[in-house]
Amino acid sequence: MNIQLVESIKQLILSLSEEEQSWLKTQLVQDKSQTVGRVVDLNSFGGILQLPDDPLEFQRQIRDEWT
Repeated sequence: MNIQLVESIKQLILSLSEEEQSWLKTQLVQDKSQTVGRVVDLNSFGGILQLPDDPLEFQRQIRDEWT
């Protein structure tokens, strides 16, 4: 991550009142606790994908469009 961006965010957070900083910390902890331990069964997304073209050749064509 860009060091200047991190410093800017740090300064922004430090400029908040203590009440706002406390609220922000609470929100961050809540978001983190909601994602920890959450299990998603990815088997429902499994299957066979039939492509008309060779995937590597398709990827090369797409990349060539960028240059």
